[in-house]
Amino acid sequence: MKEGCPVGPGFTLSKVYTLTPLLAHNKDKYGLALDGQLKCEDTNLASSTIISETVPKESLGIIVKYKVKVRLILGGLAGELSAELPFTLMHPKPEEEEVTKPAASPRAESPSEEPADANLIQLEDTGTAGAGDHDDDLIFEDFARLRLKAGETEA
Repeated sequence: MKEGCPVGPGFTLSKVYTLTPLLAHNKDKYGLALDGQLKCEDTNLASSTIISETVPKESLGIIVKYKVKVRLILGGLAGELSAELPFTLMHPKPEEEEVTKPAASPRAESPSEEPADANLIQLEDTGTAGAGDHDDDLIFEDFARLRLKAGETEA
């Protein structure tokens, strides 16, 4: 028997689960939207699209939604109940220090030095040199696979 089961009449059972949708566990899935490139180690699953009622869905382009399937077994006579629950996947807001850099620094730094933790994916143009000039923030795994398959057939 599992912990807290069976649940008697008049009692409740509450469990909290933490979902950790890592790209490493989902690389074999089709149709994933990614923040970054498929081959980068720090690539994340794309954040959910927050839809405002004032903006038509057609003007958004790609809409990213996630859901988790929950199954509840009610007993021998009642059967089972399953539901798909939507959830929002968001990445944490970058720290304020990384976004706004001071104009003059007290210590002298060489302009050719780049920080080791350079932000390779920028949504706003901050004028930082060497931060990555990529226009494609989202790469879909399906398209990457199609390119790989096309390369194998040409070779």
